[in-house]
Amino acid sequence: MHAQVKSNGRNGRCTCQKSAEEALRESEKRFRQLQDRLIQAEKLASLGTLVSGMAHEINNPIQGIMGMAELVLDERDPVAIREYTRDIIEYSRHIAAVVRDFACYARSNSHEDEVDVDLCERLAEAVKMVRRCPHFGKVEVVTQFQPVPRLRARRVEIDQVFVNLLSNAVQAMDGRGRLELATFSKGGTMTVRISDTGCGIQKALIHRIFDPFFTTKDPGKGTGLGLSIVCQIVNKYCGTIGIESEEGKGSTFTVQFHAEKRREEAHDGVAGPCYGRREAGACAGGR
Repeated sequence: MHAQVKSNGRNGRCTCQKSAEEALRESEKRFRQLQDRLIQAEKLASLGTLVSGMAHEINNPIQGIMGMAELVLDERDPVAIREYTRDIIEYSRHIAAVVRDFACYARSNSHEDEVDVDLCERLAEAVKMVRRCPHFGKVEVVTQFQPVPRLRARRVEIDQVFVNLLSNAVQAMDGRGRLELATFSKGGTMTVRISDTGCGIQKALIHRIFDPFFTTKDPGKGTGLGLSIVCQIVNKYCGTIGIESEEGKGSTFTVQFHAEKRREEAHDGVAGPCYGRREAGACAGGR
């Protein structure tokens, strides 16, 4: 009788432990679903800014096409007609390239499989997207890309990290300044550095810019989620993000991924986010 009581106790403990593990897995699943939805919502918000830039960039070649087409209607010289036609083709190719780049970013979703991502390539593609924003103006872009190991990640999420950071940097410079981009690898750590010569961030606000819904932008011009989403994505891939900023001189964001941690995580089958350190002013929020 005594032995039977002990057995029931063990069975009860096993049942409770199993229930707790199932509840934990369900909670992790719901957390990831909510995180994916939040990431998608912020991506849609950034698309609004990119759309306005795309419309501006497409309008100019459309005007050129219309002008050339009108000239062709009145032109009798075959040589001139060929020249006008070539111009129309070039304008059309430019429009197609703009639409293709935008559509690629818009179509990608947070449920795509993880692949080996080339960080230099994704950063260069993000620059192409941000160049089309109306506030890009005369910003000078300087790149110093050194080869880095590939990161096992979802391409759309890495794109979102870079588009958000670059958009913030460009907006801080108000159409004029210097944007410096660098990538390098040391000791298994992949580093991406994004520096601007913009307005910088007040020292008193540095510790807050990473908080969800905090923004220094005018009402209606920012969700306050941009950098918060960036941090969530970076943390998800066992990375860290840090900031150095001086008001009136500019800011530098440093993103680091640790290749060995990602390999170990993939090998062990670890699920859920892998939280990184907060560095040089923390991690998360909206600028």
